[in-house]
Amino acid sequence: GHETTATTLTWAFYCLANAPWIEAKMLEEIERVCPGRSPTIEDVEKLEWCKAVVQEALRLYPPVPLLPRQAREADEIGGVKVKGGDLIMIAPWLMHRATDLWEKPTHFLPERFMGNAKINPYVYFPFAVGPRICPGMNFGLFEATLCLAILIRRFRVKPRAGSAGK
Repeated sequence: GHETTATTLTWAFYCLANAPWIEAKMLEEIERVCPGRSPTIEDVEKLEWCKAVVQEALRLYPPVPLLPRQAREADEIGGVKVKGGDLIMIAPWLMHRATDLWEKPTHFLPERFMGNAKINPYVYFPFAVGPRICPGMNFGLFEATLCLAILIRRFRVKPRAGSAGK
């Protein structure tokens, strides 16, 4: 799963490059949790902003944008009749941007994952959901959060002048 973590980190840096106020909150948190040193495994649980940035990057830019499934039996989904054996494509990219499921769905708002936020696993599922959920989900979140925290202390990504929105 290293390519999905790399993709997630790429999008996290892209989002942070366009939201310097979030980057500042992350850096403040890292300095408070790990004063004068790089974050370690023991620090990850305390890096709430870092984890929320990863989760929000996964919401906006899921590394696996389509999840194919096969219907076991005939059913009806959203008014569409499905036969047993039909291939069904589930699109996290679309669900994660649905205006009826998310407030400001196209905005980068990591705070939606902070505190005691209750996120419906059938609305937010960058690692799939149910019996086919990614077995590396917890490791992937942990790894991406730690990597982001380590890298953001040393590097900044800045949009090139005139490149915004392109």
